[in-house]
Amino acid sequence: MTLRFRVLLLYLLIGVLVIVIVGGLLPSTLQAQQRDAVTRESLVQLRHIDYALSGFVEEARYDVLELSMNPLVRTRDDARFTSFLNASEATFEYTVTPPEQAIVDLFRAYQRSHPYVSSVYMGRENGAFVRAYPRARPTEYDPRDRPWYQLGKAHPGEVVKTDPYRAVTTPDVNIGIVTALVDEDGTVYGVVGADITLVNLTSYLVSVSRASAGEMLLVDPNGTILAAGDPALLFSDVGAVLGDQSPTFLETDEGVLYLDDRFLVYRRSPALGWTIGTFVPFDLIGQRVNEAVRTVILFVVFGLGLLAVFTLAGLDHLVIHPLARLTRESRRIAETGDLDQEIEVTGSGEIAVLSRSLRAMVETIATMERGRRQALAELRAYRDHLEETVAERTRDLARAKEQAESADRLKSAFLATMSHELRTPLNSIIGFSGILLQGLAGPLNPEQRKQLGMVHDSAQHLLALINDVLDISKIEAGEFRLAGEPVPVPAVLTKAVATVRPLADEKGLPIEMAVDPAAGEVWGDRRRIEQVFLNLLSNAVKFTEQGHVRVACAREGDRVVTSIQDTGIGIAEEDLARIFQPFSQVETGLTRRYEGTGLGLSISKRLTEMMGGTIEVESRVGRGSTFRVLLPAYREGQ
Repeated sequence: MTLRFRVLLLYLLIGVLVIVIVGGLLPSTLQAQQRDAVTRESLVQLRHIDYALSGFVEEARYDVLELSMNPLVRTRDDARFTSFLNASEATFEYTVTPPEQAIVDLFRAYQRSHPYVSSVYMGRENGAFVRAYPRARPTEYDPRDRPWYQLGKAHPGEVVKTDPYRAVTTPDVNIGIVTALVDEDGTVYGVVGADITLVNLTSYLVSVSRASAGEMLLVDPNGTILAAGDPALLFSDVGAVLGDQSPTFLETDEGVLYLDDRFLVYRRSPALGWTIGTFVPFDLIGQRVNEAVRTVILFVVFGLGLLAVFTLAGLDHLVIHPLARLTRESRRIAETGDLDQEIEVTGSGEIAVLSRSLRAMVETIATMERGRRQALAELRAYRDHLEETVAERTRDLARAKEQAESADRLKSAFLATMSHELRTPLNSIIGFSGILLQGLAGPLNPEQRKQLGMVHDSAQHLLALINDVLDISKIEAGEFRLAGEPVPVPAVLTKAVATVRPLADEKGLPIEMAVDPAAGEVWGDRRRIEQVFLNLLSNAVKFTEQGHVRVACAREGDRVVTSIQDTGIGIAEEDLARIFQPFSQVETGLTRRYEGTGLGLSISKRLTEMMGGTIEVESRVGRGSTFRVLLPAYREGQ
């Protein structure tokens, strides 16, 4: 059996095995995946339907409230309004006065513009009853006894939704949206309402759920079916459809119920209290699984076939022919024992390597012996000097370790000394000069107050510089710690702007703000975020002589971006790479115009990066600079 035939047979067996495995295992795997996918899709759709339905009912509430506020409807002159208290179907005749006709026209215009509303009406305490259209049967009727009237009267000042109830003169089942008419003394003198019939509600539900996988269902908290694809189910109990699973359906907010040939995905509306569900047939899942399996198997077969063709062609050219030639030459060497025969090297890859290896085999045996002897000699020499080399390296390492520890001790001693010897007297100077400036030690003349103010400001400036040096030292030593909490960036930025604004006012620089209050929160250290903003704002004011400073903050994707733009001196492109380095300033030497240690930007960038963010800068000389602080937005549960 040749190598080519064996490779072809192997590919055939692998292809059959792959198809069997895919066809056997994939359906069971896809079954659960497709069911979960359909469930997720259905829940998303139910949320959309809930939103639309809640908005639909809320719109009806708003419209009824608007009708109740109309001056025509609020009139107290209702003595001549139509009354059905003693009406007889055989003898009753409508006699509508102009004021009542104006109300009827108003109700009728509203009902025409709202196709899902079946009736608009008003009842009065004297028993009068006004409708957009005449009643189908003018029988005896007292609106004050109806559930909608009693509910509206019991909740003055509110727009309420009634439980489903059957109409008196029609076979419809209605849901009323009603509100009471209340006078200045708080007395209810009528109720205005609009009816949504379940027939129209079903049409509305179907119109917003055309992409549903199956039949829709709408049930109130009592288990009454308000809307369904089958009109025969309207106003019946949901237990007739779900059987023993109806308690679970009514008691849980969201879930899936499995029936004989379908399953029900449902969700309770938080706003309405109704439960919305959609039936999904199992056949739909099976159809999706079969389509997916067929597609996968088709691609597998096509891929295996294509792979087999290209692989066999490549193997024949790159492996089978070179191996056959190499086998003939090896057999000839083995039969003759002639190692001087030239072995032809063709092709590339492992076959070429094998050819060269066979040709160099005899030479390698001789050179290996020479190499072995040379290696032994070098090993002896290395062994003789090993102890001396190790001792020398050990001494070098000990000296380096001692130097590093000495430098670390000196740095620690320096920081401790500076913290105690400088900060303590500076705090005293700031405190005592503040007391003198407040006049607690006696009155000061203007020159004394001026000189003391300069002392107080210089001490505060020096203390800030010392704090910056301590901060950068702690950061570099890895001993800096940040607090963690949700930080509202707009509030922190507004506070920082208020702190810097007096400095800007002294220079006549306006600070423009475009801060989005909905920019959100970030997770970090509130005090350090404020420190970053103050550093950038102070630099913007310091390096700007005329123009303005603009501050903006907004949410961009999963980050909160704060930009501080000035119209100051700007930064040259070649200097941008080093402005975030410690003690680095664009202007150096004794002639520089602006004070500072060059630590503010370095500390700000490192603090921002420790909180998972970064700082970006764009600048042009003479045109100003823009610094952007990008911090990751806070996520619930972070």
